[in-house]
Amino acid sequence: MFALDAVARYEGFMTQEWTDKIVIITGGGGGMGRAAAKRFAEAGAQAFVLGRTASALEETAALASTITPVVCDVADTESVGQAMDTILEAGTPAALIHTAGINTPDRFMAHADASKVAETSSWQRVMDINVLGVVHMIRAVTPPMARQGGGKIVVVSSTAGHGFDSYAGVPYTASKWAVHGMLFTARAQLNAHGIVVSEYAPGEANTPIVDNRPVLPSADHRKAMIQTEDCAEALFYMASQDHSVSLIQLPRYQPFGGMPPQIPAPWLDGLEIHPA
Repeated sequence: MFALDAVARYEGFMTQEWTDKIVIITGGGGGMGRAAAKRFAEAGAQAFVLGRTASALEETAALASTITPVVCDVADTESVGQAMDTILEAGTPAALIHTAGINTPDRFMAHADASKVAETSSWQRVMDINVLGVVHMIRAVTPPMARQGGGKIVVVSSTAGHGFDSYAGVPYTASKWAVHGMLFTARAQLNAHGIVVSEYAPGEANTPIVDNRPVLPSADHRKAMIQTEDCAEALFYMASQDHSVSLIQLPRYQPFGGMPPQIPAPWLDGLEIHPA
């Protein structure tokens, strides 16, 4: 009965008008999280940016007076709870934009260079942040959103969670497949409480996570990637819809589920991977 009431109360709740609405953005200390915070703030939202580094969050907060930094480690349930206590003092969140995620330089299951084989600690950290971080944040925002009558959750996954991605590595790929499956299953459950879940799966994006690659991309390669402002526009669009959105976004050179075709791509040599 509660579920039906929640859905009924949710109709028309979310519009593209964001003035004074509370939006939580994880990974807000940089990259697409920072760009998303700026985009929502420009639309009038009261944006709370979450991240582990206070100085980085302060830099994001300097972009607009309506951006509030909150130090939070999404892998830690106690930290998430404390962050939510702070946010709920201002009101109930209308949307969660979850961009937090990491990767590691050690990305292989087997390799002649032992330093490239993913260690157990790397696996654990990737899963704690990329998978359980999503779980912790969704569980934290669901009760207040449901009491309010609904809300929006947009989670950044990756094309690595939808197909083969040579760059991403094994731990990251495993984590993003887990996120994709989680959202696919949770979507109907949360919709019963008036909460609309969407998944954003970008391909190569020029965010700080790229800095952890075993071989760093060139400046030209970075310019060809999806830029953080592009990500912010996609996230804003998705959160503004009345229905769930699953969006895969790719740079022009990158085919879905594989390596770039044989076009100018000098970075492939450094990865010891070559197009056919």
